[in-house]
Amino acid sequence: MVEQKGFTAWFTGLPCCGKTTIADRVAEILEKRGYKIQRLDGDIVRKNLTKDLGFSKEDRDENIRRVSDLSKNLTKSGLIVLATFVSPYKARREKTRQEIENFVDYDNLDFLA
Repeated sequence: MVEQKGFTAWFTGLPCCGKTTIADRVAEILEKRGYKIQRLDGDIVRKNLTKDLGFSKEDRDENIRRVSDLSKNLTKSGLIVLATFVSPYKARREKTRQEIENFVDYDNLDFLA
């Protein structure tokens, strides 16, 4: 394994726009280079961690709040987190950006603010 500093890369976009495909490929490349990766995907998280939530604005915000907290802790532990979530609300995305120290994102949903 290579020495690494944790960070979260957050892929935001509409459903079926390629977030997961891109993040999975990035994970594959980084893992081959010896990095420790954790993938967090919206569909998988909703089946387990946030299965109690629906799709109202409040529930979507809570979903992202929970995932942001998990991402923050994994990042602090030195992992590279590749997170793929629709994340439709700009205010919640901004909070996530502020909460995670080493955070990069690909955000193409500004028009939904």
